[in-house]
Amino acid sequence: MENTYIEKIQIRKKNKLAALYPSTKMLVVVLYSLCTFVIGTIKITKYDLPLMLIPWYLVILIICYTSGALHKSKNALNVILGLSLFILVAQAFLVPGGALIWKFGFLKMYQKGLATGISLAFMIMDVGGIFVWLFQTTENKEIASALEASGMNHKISYIFISSLQMIDVLGKNSKTIMNAQKARGIETEGNLIVRAKAFFPALVPLILGAVIGSEERVLTLEARGFACKGPKTHIFKLQKSGCEPRVKVIAIIVTVFIIGGRIALWIL
Repeated sequence: MENTYIEKIQIRKKNKLAALYPSTKMLVVVLYSLCTFVIGTIKITKYDLPLMLIPWYLVILIICYTSGALHKSKNALNVILGLSLFILVAQAFLVPGGALIWKFGFLKMYQKGLATGISLAFMIMDVGGIFVWLFQTTENKEIASALEASGMNHKISYIFISSLQMIDVLGKNSKTIMNAQKARGIETEGNLIVRAKAFFPALVPLILGAVIGSEERVLTLEARGFACKGPKTHIFKLQKSGCEPRVKVIAIIVTVFIIGGRIALWIL
């Protein structure tokens, strides 16, 4: 029997971790970020380096793999990794201070620069990685439904979600315009100057398309009674996976253990 439209728009996830309620995922994100900053204060080796942030990043990979989102998150994680490595190298060789750790010709690596580089790089990787997991396992309409269910005004939730969707829409439209330019014989690949010459003319249709699209969305929202006062009805029903209590307890226990361990290290 063919599913109805209402059944088709519902989201059914087999993976329990990926199907967690958005508020539970957000709790995991907040607690993980808190633990990252706490772990970043732990200094080891004689150079006082925050090396505990390195194995802590493995938690991101484990969560993504367990959620079945490791393949989808690979590109975003690689971008964050490249940015973090650049920050690590720049900080390690440009920030002086402390003991000299390594020297090769005019290149010098000092203790302060290496410690700052490791701290900044892996904090970006850890915090950025957990947000990648959140958005790769949660669709925009799930976030919107959870925000409205929490009591947030539907207009604010729509603005938040439309901002997230606009990034994807503009990205797809820019690729379409660049492919059209390429089909017309315009060179779009090459060095930075060639790419800039092809990119800037594409901004005009991209901006005009965004303006026209915003007008169409306004008309669609008005036709659906978006500005009308009163209770709203939703065809999409957000469901819980059933693992939310266990995940919350595990996340809180891990956070308390890490904070308690850090306090114990301070005292001892």
